[in-house]
Amino acid sequence: MPPEMPVLADGVDPIVVSESVVSKVSEMLAEEGDPTLQLRIFVTGGGCSGFQYGFAFDDEKKDDDVRVERGPVTVVVDAMSLQYLVGAEIDYEDKLDGARFVIRNPNAASTCGCGSSFAV
Repeated sequence: MPPEMPVLADGVDPIVVSESVVSKVSEMLAEEGDPTLQLRIFVTGGGCSGFQYGFAFDDEKKDDDVRVERGPVTVVVDAMSLQYLVGAEIDYEDKLDGARFVIRNPNAASTCGCGSSFAV
């Protein structure tokens, strides 16, 4: 049985989506040409620290999805993943060493060097 979902104050998004994510995802969605796509963020087992983050475009709407809308971009997280992501900030960085989505997760006890996996 999954742990209980955290209770959030009314009007507070469970995850923070930065303006740079909105900008990059908007650009990517324009290239795809499908207005029904949304950015799905999920957590799966694996990675060097125990859990890993995943990102995908998805047009499916699941009953347990939590939706965060920022301008033209909709970010969805399923209930199982949300328990690990509540309070996290989703950002997009484009630096000399590469461009990537970054999750700053207050629920992670430790992360790997590349930042794509974590432990709780």
